[in-house]
Amino acid sequence: MPSYQAFLSGDNLITFWNNVKWLLFLVAPGVLIWISMDAISQLIEVVKKSLLKHDDDDDNDDYDIYHY
Repeated sequence: MPSYQAFLSGDNLITFWNNVKWLLFLVAPGVLIWISMDAISQLIEVVKKSLLKHDDDDDNDDYDIYHY
């Protein structure tokens, strides 16, 4: 019977983690840039909404609204 050997053992395990390291090293900056651009665009939208006056904010109504 041939000897049993696991797939991720010895040199295969070292090669696997080396490939994972390089994959993360090459992909992570792109992912971080993409996430940061999305966060910045959402922040800009929030700032724009807070600075612009909407028509819903008129205080010239004919009646009073009480919030309890």
